[in-house]
Amino acid sequence: MDLFNKYSKEQAEGESEILSHLKEGVEFESQLTENRNELLFKLATEIEETEGNLERAEQLVDKLKKHLKQLKELQRVLSK
Repeated sequence: MDLFNKYSKEQAEGESEILSHLKEGVEFESQLTENRNELLFKLATEIEETEGNLERAEQLVDKLKKHLKQLKELQRVLSK
């Protein structure tokens, strides 16, 4: 009977150790998923901000081109 109890105890300890490792693996995977989601959110935010900045820059370029065209036209008229 002692041998059976010893075997059962060792088996239980082994199973407990396996479950502990599985739990650590699940926690690690959960942390990786959380980090991935956080990174994806930051990337999406950065993309939105960059697109907005690019659009404003393009609008500024258009305004500057229009202003330059007006200045050149004024220069042409005054040079006559």
